[in-house]
Amino acid sequence: MKALAIHILRLVVLVLASGAACAILVRNTPGALVDERELDRRLDENDLAALRAQKAEEARIGTYFVHYLRGFLRGDLGYSESNHEPIAALIADRAPETLRVVGAGLGGAWLLGLGLAIPAGRWRQSFYVFGIYDGVSTIAAGFLLSLPVALVAYLCLIAGAPPAVVLMLALAPKVFQFARNLILQGYGASHVDMARARGVGEMRILWAHVLRGAAPQLLALAAISASMAIGAAIPIEAICDVPGLGRLAWQAALARDLPLLVNLTMLVGLVTVSAMSVAEAVSKSGAMPGAVAA
Repeated sequence: MKALAIHILRLVVLVLASGAACAILVRNTPGALVDERELDRRLDENDLAALRAQKAEEARIGTYFVHYLRGFLRGDLGYSESNHEPIAALIADRAPETLRVVGAGLGGAWLLGLGLAIPAGRWRQSFYVFGIYDGVSTIAAGFLLSLPVALVAYLCLIAGAPPAVVLMLALAPKVFQFARNLILQGYGASHVDMARARGVGEMRILWAHVLRGAAPQLLALAAISASMAIGAAIPIEAICDVPGLGRLAWQAALARDLPLLVNLTMLVGLVTVSAMSVAEAVSKSGAMPGAVAA
């Protein structure tokens, strides 16, 4: 219980710190206190004075954050001036689309990355086959990793590929590189050679001896890849014009919509810190039970 309480406290502190850092950065950008509504000729002096007073109030980060936390405890996330809609409704409306993109992209990345990593371990004893396959797959993964996510999104947009494919191509090389090392290590264990000598099938060796032994590290990677997917979704949705949270964050940044940016930053911080906590807990749990008896 004490460890759980410490994790929850750390989660709350880090999420609040991310929101405060976002507010400070936004408020210190050039032109942050300028409101485009002041250009509206229909506004009189009283309206302009009210707008400037509101901006001056929001400029005091401490006061703004206290008001935000009071509203948050009541379930009020604030109002988005750039979208003219309550922030809670915006997030609820855009979140399903982002979840679909992230879910499909993560699933595809793991199928592709793990699917390419397994043959590298399976053929490790064949120097010729392993050398060619491992060289080609490693070069391809390195090439994809060298490309910015925004460029991959643009190329896929031109080709007409769905946004989930962009996310899959961005994450699959990372999954492949990490999983490849784990699977090579698993196939190189002595008990795998003993199991193969006793006639155990390759599928059982893969599931019971290789993947089972690498399960803690793979689970930790799955948690970390979830946070990476959220970060990669922002440029992907902005370029591919996906009506999700990523495009909403991009539009909020352009409009300097502080309440919306703070909420989205804290949401991303919550996902990231939660994923890191899960990865840390899995890594500390130690290795899972080893290979089962052949």
